[in-house]
Amino acid sequence: MLHPFHRSLPLAWLLLTRQPARLITAFVGVAAAGILILMQFGFQEALFNSSISIVSKFDADLVLLSTQSASLTGMAGFPEERLSSVVRSSEVESVMPVRWRYVKWRLPGEVQSRLAIAIGINPFQQVFRDSEIVSQQKLLGDRGRILYDSLSRPEFGPVQKQFEAGKNVVAYVGEHRLFVAGLVRFGPSFGYDSSFLTSIASLNEIFADSAGSIELGVVKLAPGSDPERVVREISPQLPDDVRLMTKSAFESYEKRYWANSKPIGFVFSFCSLMGLAVGAMMVYQLLHMDVTFHLPAYALLMSIGYRRQRLETIVFVEGLILSGLGFPLAWMVSAFLCYLVATYTSLPMVLSMQMVATTFLMILFMCSTSALLAMGKIRDADPADLFQ
Repeated sequence: MLHPFHRSLPLAWLLLTRQPARLITAFVGVAAAGILILMQFGFQEALFNSSISIVSKFDADLVLLSTQSASLTGMAGFPEERLSSVVRSSEVESVMPVRWRYVKWRLPGEVQSRLAIAIGINPFQQVFRDSEIVSQQKLLGDRGRILYDSLSRPEFGPVQKQFEAGKNVVAYVGEHRLFVAGLVRFGPSFGYDSSFLTSIASLNEIFADSAGSIELGVVKLAPGSDPERVVREISPQLPDDVRLMTKSAFESYEKRYWANSKPIGFVFSFCSLMGLAVGAMMVYQLLHMDVTFHLPAYALLMSIGYRRQRLETIVFVEGLILSGLGFPLAWMVSAFLCYLVATYTSLPMVLSMQMVATTFLMILFMCSTSALLAMGKIRDADPADLFQ
């Protein structure tokens, strides 16, 4: 015996297709809501991933930072001597200092400066696990040499093009000349549009007033060590001006900062809800008009023995059909738009299967809720009206 859902499917489809214009309107409304939600998820994920794109490349298990550091866009310095409090542990394999500063970057002949992130490391320590960086970082042993992020926004000048053409590329940070010795791939974020890697000594020349200060300590543990346990053991021994976190905890901390402390995190969530609400209204309007238009047919069905519950199932199935029709288009269009955005901005715009599944469930909920609300109109179907 067929389930009521299966028996209602052909009738629900016939009712929807009887008025093609309304069906197309609802189909477009569902797809538009899905596109808006998927794109907001994509932008939000790009925000989170880009905010930790550099840190995620650290060859580290733990990160030491100042207690005054709110995020990577507002790093506070602390004395480099604080690293000695961490290195005492027998499970610590190495501790490497890292400088993280905003700088004003400009090319020769330009008047306007642009903000970029400068990361300073010891060229003879493996701070990053990226082979592209490791193979070039010894070039930073000479003062004033940098590895430029080839994914930087084009407003920072044709650095990559000139370097790959074999030209000597020079840039200025204040009055200090920097020479591009190689290219790396970090990518921009919502907090900065360009970055480059250099030596701590080079950065200390630029920021002479803060020489001896660092913004991060990158900690590598011995194989088999439990990072969380090491953090619990070392933290009580640290001075009050620094804190120790696992790398994964630090990445989560940075994502929470953007999600909760910056308006942009709220904006993404709000836009997703707005898309859901607009789509729900469009689907409800269509189903309500469809039920109103077919009230005589529903009354006739009730007169020959159909129960109201069965008729309500038909309306509910119509909502499910609309979600099934609109979502595939939303997925395809969103994937294409994400590709365009990623190509133009170098932001990591990727639609994961988790985002796709979550959005489909939201669209399913939207259409189902609209159908449940539209069901109330079936109460106006009265078989007695057919004989008046």
